[in-house]
Amino acid sequence: MSPKDLFAVLIAIAVWAGNIIAVKAGVAELPPLLMTAMRLAMVGVVLLPFAPPWRIARTQWKWIVMLSATFSTLHFSLMFIGLGMAEAGTGAILLQMGTPLAIVLGVLLFDETMARRHWVGLAVSLMGVAILTFSPSMPGVLASFLLLGSALAWAASNIIVKHARIPDLMAMMCWSSLLGVPQVLLASWMFEHGQAHAVMEASWHAWLATAYCALGSSVLGYWIWYRQLERYPVSKLAPYSLLTPVLSTLLGVWLLKDSANLIKIIGISTAVLGVGVLNSTRVEGKQ
Repeated sequence: MSPKDLFAVLIAIAVWAGNIIAVKAGVAELPPLLMTAMRLAMVGVVLLPFAPPWRIARTQWKWIVMLSATFSTLHFSLMFIGLGMAEAGTGAILLQMGTPLAIVLGVLLFDETMARRHWVGLAVSLMGVAILTFSPSMPGVLASFLLLGSALAWAASNIIVKHARIPDLMAMMCWSSLLGVPQVLLASWMFEHGQAHAVMEASWHAWLATAYCALGSSVLGYWIWYRQLERYPVSKLAPYSLLTPVLSTLLGVWLLKDSANLIKIIGISTAVLGVGVLNSTRVEGKQ
């Protein structure tokens, strides 16, 4: 990976780490499914002038619909609900379980090959994540399952994007978001209440958090990520997302006064070491 592309990936990771904090700030005032729908609507509206529907080939709409279900609806909805029940750092850790799933799917479905050192780096990174899970601040069973479900949806979305090869990434993000809005609103109508009151009473913190989730995480972060997916195999990119719980843990301790302990420090150090090993390896897809 070139230094320029690596820098871009690290920007996306930093934005996503801040997104964890923004989600927790938002769901403290807004119902999580409603906030998810608001986020998707903001993304769609902002990108719509640059992504008219005719820029998407007819054969590619099936992939857009699939992404609206796996990524826009399942990934974000489960993530917002789960993070409302978990600390920022530990919640981000569970979300990163999508990383090994994405790697395995990339190897199985795209015949990607990984060097032995790459497997070592991945194992060390996952060991760091595993150490962090022993923190006493781990969430309950329900929150854990929700976040793991979100991670699985994220992994599936990466595979869809890789296989679909949609040339217009902006149109893909725009329409997968817009198609996800009615899906999430239906879920909010079925499972939540007091949405109108929550919107009227929400402070500027909640609105700013929602805007950050939409414009920062979705528009900037995922645009960078999907652009890199066009250049590198899933197995090369996915491990870098392991840095997200590291940064989220630090931000949680700093901004949200989450607990800081030796287990977190050891886990963070191990994860960073693993990503360093990953960066020194070469991963290729078979041609």
